[in-house]
Amino acid sequence: MRSGPTGRRGRHLVIGAAALALLACSSTPAGPSRPPGRCEVLQATYGLTPCPPAPLPVETVAVKNGDGAITDQRATQVAQAYLRSRALYYRALDANSDRFFRSRVIYLPDNSPLMFDQEIKHIVDARARKGRLVVQAHSTLRSVTVLGLTPELRSALGGRVTPLAEAVMVNYVGPDEQVIRVPGQPDRSVASLGPSDSVTQLIAGVLVTAPGLEETWAEVGQWDCHDPDVSLLCGVDAG
Repeated sequence: MRSGPTGRRGRHLVIGAAALALLACSSTPAGPSRPPGRCEVLQATYGLTPCPPAPLPVETVAVKNGDGAITDQRATQVAQAYLRSRALYYRALDANSDRFFRSRVIYLPDNSPLMFDQEIKHIVDARARKGRLVVQAHSTLRSVTVLGLTPELRSALGGRVTPLAEAVMVNYVGPDEQVIRVPGQPDRSVASLGPSDSVTQLIAGVLVTAPGLEETWAEVGQWDCHDPDVSLLCGVDAG
């Protein structure tokens, strides 16, 4: 039996109905998009890969409260924030993330824009040469002591941000070695601390909680503890 014009018209109607159904489906509003996960935030915002664990592992080191006016709980909070910042510093170097060193995590770029300028320079230089910045060894932290800063020391740093009344005094020893490694070329050392070298610093800062990260210590300024301005506070001889 021939379908004739009526049969063809019926086929067109079926096709038209199917097209309308498809159009209706395609115009249905999409469901809410999945918010980015923590690791995606850390990679996109700070260039940290692989993704740092949470909680962030830090060095095991003696923490002392060196000021009776500071509670032990507060001293522990400040010290742990500093230890996280130190751990993230080395993770960012391993990731060759200049993005991290431009972020408000371990310092305040708007307040001290050049604080990690050398790290940024070394990473960018290594990338331009088709290589990487490599941490061959990082310093060993010996102690962290939380001390109180005098108003004079807090204001002496300048800048737009006044550091907290608490500061961290840290002692660390070498070796610490950072090199630019380019395939087919000798390593070029760009930062080093000898195996027998010891450094004691007093570091002023503020507490920061950046997206995707635990609380960190954002450095505002520092002194060598042998500086006559802070040697008495640090309990060391002036240099």
